[in-house]
Amino acid sequence: MHILSGMKRMPILCSVMLVVFLFIGCTTAVADHPYQQDLHELYSTLPSAHKDFFQGRDRKPFQDFYEQAVAAAPVMDVGQLYYTLRKLASFAQDSHTSVGLTQELVQLFHAIPAQMAYLEGAWHLGVLQDSDLSLLGARVEAINGVPMQEVEELASALFGHDNEVWFRHSLAGQLNLTELYTYLGIAKGATDEVVLTVVPLHEREEQKLVLQPVKAGEYGNLSFVTLNRNLPETGPSRSYYRALLLDGDSVLFIQYNVCAENPEFPIADFVGAVSQLIKEKKIPKVIIDLRYNGGGDSRVFEPMIASLKQMQQREGLSIDVLIGENTFSSALMNAKQCKQRLDCRLVGTPTGGSVNHYGEVKHFTLPHTKLPVFYSTKYFVMDKSYTGTSLLPDLYLETRIEDLLAGRDTVVDTLLAGK
Repeated sequence: MHILSGMKRMPILCSVMLVVFLFIGCTTAVADHPYQQDLHELYSTLPSAHKDFFQGRDRKPFQDFYEQAVAAAPVMDVGQLYYTLRKLASFAQDSHTSVGLTQELVQLFHAIPAQMAYLEGAWHLGVLQDSDLSLLGARVEAINGVPMQEVEELASALFGHDNEVWFRHSLAGQLNLTELYTYLGIAKGATDEVVLTVVPLHEREEQKLVLQPVKAGEYGNLSFVTLNRNLPETGPSRSYYRALLLDGDSVLFIQYNVCAENPEFPIADFVGAVSQLIKEKKIPKVIIDLRYNGGGDSRVFEPMIASLKQMQQREGLSIDVLIGENTFSSALMNAKQCKQRLDCRLVGTPTGGSVNHYGEVKHFTLPHTKLPVFYSTKYFVMDKSYTGTSLLPDLYLETRIEDLLAGRDTVVDTLLAGK
């Protein structure tokens, strides 16, 4: 039953469209050619603007790659320039530092009519044209004969990241772009046919799926099927935050999807409504869902954490906090705050965000391509003693492909079953 909801007034990208605003890194150079100017701008501005771009590492590899890029710039195509800029920015090894795409540049790119997602320890087909429905969810073994592990190794330097979870999350957003394939050397040209080696669900034999790239602008004319086309009640939502009563009104499900306040439903009103609901219905268990929250302002959710702490001390609430690969930046900070301030379990999979991380993002724009370059201006320490990167769950529960297809929420259903 849907109880409380604050709707986001922001565009929600369809899962079958290209991810056109990934935060990546960019560069510029000093010379006559426009591409060299962009390379120089990135090279000269980003290291000094960033909080600690090199983090004690040797600057020479960055300088050497820049000089090679400047020399090659006059003969680059736009895809080669874009991924060269990405690689330069990725020397920061920081998930918040990257080069963004613009709609204008995306329109020049090509993509196969499919998208891949990293699930259950492997790459799977998460989006396909209707005609390829039988292969939805199939495991992807190779692209043009190149094993997926090797594809990851080749692409790693192009995606700024401080943990492997965020790397795969970022790669998934561009893994259908054939300009990426040509840059990595796994395709000769961006318009050439792409052959995916796949293993369909419930089968063992490999199959070849041959796909013809299309221009980004043509994606809207195609008809797709997606793994998550049957969303469960507790699946992703357009709401900033919302609350649902589950399991015969014995569990309150609080979903927090963006670290921002809905002006039409202030967080103070939401916290008050949640508190009143718990008291009136004497709810013994709360599930806080941060699985789809990519960040914003970590302070917004702190009143909710404080309120739940008071109620837990008085009424002994059982609290689980759901995390996953999309839990990033300020949402990761809120998850860590829950763990520090509440008696709770973290449930799900490792976060895309790192416990101690660079953030507080600003940006500048490259002169020729107008691509935005995002960079970190602050280092956040959530736990001085933490030696890892991603925040790890106390109870590991991963969404199953079969459940996605059936419209079930693996994690929530498992918790409601008493785990």
